[in-house]
Amino acid sequence: MTKEYKGVVYAESEKEAEQLLLAFCDRIDFSREWISAATWKNTLEIACTKEHGIDTAERAVLKDQQDRQSATQKQARLEKISDDRDEVLGQIEGVDTFDDHAVALFKQVCAQYIDGGGLNMTFGAKLSQDRYDDLCGHWRRVGGIAAKAEDKVFRGFDYLPVENKEEKGKGTTGDTLERRTKQGNFFCTVVNIRFNIHINIS
Repeated sequence: MTKEYKGVVYAESEKEAEQLLLAFCDRIDFSREWISAATWKNTLEIACTKEHGIDTAERAVLKDQQDRQSATQKQARLEKISDDRDEVLGQIEGVDTFDDHAVALFKQVCAQYIDGGGLNMTFGAKLSQDRYDDLCGHWRRVGGIAAKAEDKVFRGFDYLPVENKEEKGKGTTGDTLERRTKQGNFFCTVVNIRFNIHINIS
């Protein structure tokens, strides 16, 4: 339970502070993974102080969100991955033995990281089950190339089998009216950020 001191509401423990701030991150559509471990710990400590409390900690999270979108931060993220990105693209882009969708997926993940976007995204094209199954092998091949790149900033090229979301009671997307039926998932970690790419199946 939070407490109040001279009008300042604060958390009794870092565990409580984390629960409150994670809920705040959800409300503002901001992934906690974009905040470094040291900065996050400092924000939790702020939330627990009588002098500053939850309100100040939430403002700190908002500033982290704004900083993530700054041109300087985007340029820094671009520079961090550009060598490996270009090395991987040089071996898969325009190569007949690589599925174009695998190339497009890799580019989408790179763009999402540079932009500081959400960790969950949807691939534009709707695929057949057979095309998805084939794409899984190509995605793993991209991961094998990335593993040999100099800085190794891309890893964890995983995927899940296709699942019927509607049958399993997962047909809705958050509070939206969007409906999901069959869907597969690809994953990729860029530096220390894990992305989940939803792929709709026809």
